[in-house]
Amino acid sequence: MSPTLADVFAADPRAAVLRLLESAGTPLAASEIKQALVSSGVARADADRRWSAIQRSLRSEPQVVVEGHLYRWVTESDGGADPGDVDIDVDAFAALDLLLKSGLGRAKTAALVEIVRAALKAGDDRESAARLRQAEIDGLHALTELAGEVEELVANEVDPAILVRRVRARVKRSGLEPIDRAGDHTRFDRRVHRPITGTIRDGAPVTVVRPGYVWTADGTSLLIGKAVVEE
Repeated sequence: MSPTLADVFAADPRAAVLRLLESAGTPLAASEIKQALVSSGVARADADRRWSAIQRSLRSEPQVVVEGHLYRWVTESDGGADPGDVDIDVDAFAALDLLLKSGLGRAKTAALVEIVRAALKAGDDRESAARLRQAEIDGLHALTELAGEVEELVANEVDPAILVRRVRARVKRSGLEPIDRAGDHTRFDRRVHRPITGTIRDGAPVTVVRPGYVWTADGTSLLIGKAVVEE
């Protein structure tokens, strides 16, 4: 004598539900599945307690299509799910599990690929956002150290020349190199100089009001800020 549905449920709840869906011939709601189990002799408490795990496993079962709140059995001869039958409410791990199984229709395979692709993109976006936030934190940390050191030196009435040397040493540790020095006299170069007001012709003699900075990393230089000059 073949085992009853209750017997199968006691050994493998998922297998019992798959057997029920296969024999039903029509989509079943969760309440209908549990009621059928109870009618076969499964305790209501056991059906309720096991349902969450069963539900997750059904979403990764290639021969079960989830249509809203309904669960429908499909055979291999159906060729998998139609585009309208594809359940997209699965996570990337469930989608990968499905993709590794055979017998999927082309439409369902394409939908699962999109789920995995979206999950990978979301992971990349989160990683990029995390890197950007860490870069901002590192920049703020360096700025607070510099600001604190400058305030300390000013409070102690340190000679301005010493203060400038300390600041330049601090920014150099961050890979920054100064463009000119405040008070220097040089020739205007629009590539690295910015007039404090108006315009200045290239090659005109100028005085540096505020230095600029170039950041060098991995052999590449980036102009962070032009030196501010005046005629």
